[in-house]
Amino acid sequence: MRDDFLTTEHEPGRTGYNEIVSSFHNPDGRVMIAAHRGDWRHAPENSLAAIQYSIVAHADLIEIDVQQTRDGAFVLMHDETVDRMTNGSGTIAEMTLAELRELRLRQYQGGSAKLLTNYTIPTLEEVMILVRNKVMINLDKCWAWREEIYPILERTGTVQQTLFKSTAEPEEIHRFIHRVGEKPLYMHVLDSTNEQHAAQMDDFCRYVKPQAVEICFEREDSPLVAPEVLRTIRQHNCRLWVNTMWDSLCAGQSELGDAEANWQAHLQQGFTMIQTDDTEKLRRYLDEVEQPERAAHRSVKVE
Repeated sequence: MRDDFLTTEHEPGRTGYNEIVSSFHNPDGRVMIAAHRGDWRHAPENSLAAIQYSIVAHADLIEIDVQQTRDGAFVLMHDETVDRMTNGSGTIAEMTLAELRELRLRQYQGGSAKLLTNYTIPTLEEVMILVRNKVMINLDKCWAWREEIYPILERTGTVQQTLFKSTAEPEEIHRFIHRVGEKPLYMHVLDSTNEQHAAQMDDFCRYVKPQAVEICFEREDSPLVAPEVLRTIRQHNCRLWVNTMWDSLCAGQSELGDAEANWQAHLQQGFTMIQTDDTEKLRRYLDEVEQPERAAHRSVKVE
């Protein structure tokens, strides 16, 4: 077992996995928290430890970034290079898994000034083994490898707790979802590259049947968040996901400003999934202000 392969078995007070999945599939259910690259405030982003800390902090989902090595392995790293996050340099696609294993991760969000840790770059399979029946996962940067990644989810028994996502055209998405055996979960992304999809959401949702829609919008008057678009999405029993890590993702209403006021504004718009860089702060806000029933959910033990 890896030195940094931590365990989350039977931690007291943590939201039960079955409750998380049940809430996700209930579009009228409680607001859900997504941890951005894991809890990087306590461990290197996209590390096994950051994922562990996110689970301890009661995240419902964890967003992770995936890259492929020269020899075909899938590892967690946001950047295409290892420069920012490790004591090495080079492009991941030009390095082998063995070469990556020799590197150590830098603390938090990396950079040359950050201290080195004893943590190493995890593989996607290690991550899925760690999170199985504990928390949901949102896969970022890996749509192009969906056919190769799906068998990893099958092998680890994590298909139904993992969200694929993309900005792709509906035909491409439909082919993938209906070609594989166990139907995967899917979240569509609306941003400036595919604004035309917003005007087609009724037909899109009927055809693709996504479980959630992530919207990245730079302006409050963006057509992506027009009331009729949000209403259409909700009518198809889809959850609405907003990113509040920085201003350009949510029309300046991020957690970098008045976080609580901005979270409240997004809730009023109808968003029911919030991605954050501060899981603990968002959890406290939802517990104390928006959703006191969350405390009861957290008393459920791991199934």
